Amino acid sequence: MKHCVWIFLVLTISSYSQTPGNGVTDIDGNIYNSVIIGAQEWQKENLNVSKYTDGTIIPQVTDQTAWWNLTTGAWCYYNNTTANGSTYGKLYNWYAVAGIYDGASLINPTLRKQLAPTGWHVASDTEWTSLSNFLGGISIAGGKMKEIGTTYWISPNTGATNESNFRGLGAGAGPPFTNSNGQDNLRQATYFWSSTESSSGTSWIRILLYSNSNLVVTDWNKKSGFSVRCLKNSALNNQSFYDNSFNIYPNPTKEYINIDISNLTDTNGWSYKIVNTLGQEVLYGVLSSQQNIVQLNNIKGHGVYFVKIINEQNEILSIKKIILQ
Repeated sequence: MKHCVWIFLVLTISSYSQTPGNGVTDIDGNIYNSVIIGAQEWQKENLNVSKYTDGTIIPQVTDQTAWWNLTTGAWCYYNNTTANGSTYGKLYNWYAVAGIYDGASLINPTLRKQLAPTGWHVASDTEWTSLSNFLGGISIAGGKMKEIGTTYWISPNTGATNESNFRGLGAGAGPPFTNSNGQDNLRQATYFWSSTESSSGTSWIRILLYSNSNLVVTDWNKKSGFSVRCLKNSALNNQSFYDNSFNIYPNPTKEYINIDISNLTDTNGWSYKIVNTLGQEVLYGVLSSQQNIVQLNNIKGHGVYFVKIINEQNEILSIKKIILQ
């Protein structure tokens, strides 16, 4: 009976805390951890880059009037304090999110740059909705996305569990010059841009607040200074297709698993990786046939593990949870 209860608790704790991803490095050399939540791989830290992916500089703007007159991309630190960037990232206007760097690119979208690291993108409104739906809806998703405690949020940080491992911090908003121009104090709120416009002057955003567990959905002036989280362009976007193509059994297991790739034939260069709940790799191998027997004798420790199926481009096609008894 105790054994059954232990398994139930593990599954409950892990229901939203997904496996770590491979992370990403931006053009400035900033390294971001990532986490896989459902069928999406998200950065675990706010973007902190100062250039578009082609090397074009995104200007730092510290003057309040100049900021509000912009229709091209810019960034700033909260309260113009550089130290805030290392923890909370930079705050960008929406024009930077859209890659608008001059007058021509404002008019012609085909000329625009890319803000997100190569292979990633700024999440759309639809993709943010997919995240909140996976976490149980907007009334509770925010709590599951907020870092716990009162180091990065003021008390009471209502509902914060960080079950998703998204690690949302109270990064504030801007432009960070005076409260009368829309600043929200550090550790009270954080605002995330989406890439989706709601009108010519506004875009859809998501808000986390210290005072409740909501993931607030609204639109906001494109000239504001908000945080950015990026989403990986990967086969995870088609994970529902691939999940139906893989079968792993027995599960739970004691000694081995069989990774059955069903009727898929174009699997040259595909591999598997088994990681523990901390994201540490414990086993790796190549998928060489339709039926792949993997011995688990060398894995130390019982409990929950995750099997990643990876293609030749190092894209994660599927993730399956197994229990090693």
